[in-house]
Amino acid sequence: MLIEENRQSGGYNITAHSSGHLEVNGHVYTEAVILTENGVQILENRQPADLTENDFLNHVSTPLPEVVIVGTGEKQLFLHPKINAALAAKGVGLESMSTAAACRTIMILQSEGRRVWAWLWP
Repeated sequence: MLIEENRQSGGYNITAHSSGHLEVNGHVYTEAVILTENGVQILENRQPADLTENDFLNHVSTPLPEVVIVGTGEKQLFLHPKINAALAAKGVGLESMSTAAACRTIMILQSEGRRVWAWLWP
């Protein structure tokens, strides 16, 4: 049996994660980042609990992602239900989980060709 790696064009390659840093596409980030098709944006001086629906809606453009994954650091934190409702009204799912789980989930969804955005706290 021939086994080949099948990489999607575009997307992000998250190669490392540990407490305090993320490595995305070969670049190390020590602050929170937003991953969209427009690139990597640094999210300074914000915590997951500070987020509002407007934070997400300001980054939503067309075509919309299928899902936004929020990696909340070492522990899973749940975002306010208003954020879920605002994104669901636009047909976008929202999932929050630990950053380690978020990194794994993003890579799996991208490998399936799914449109996924991420907000990650190291």
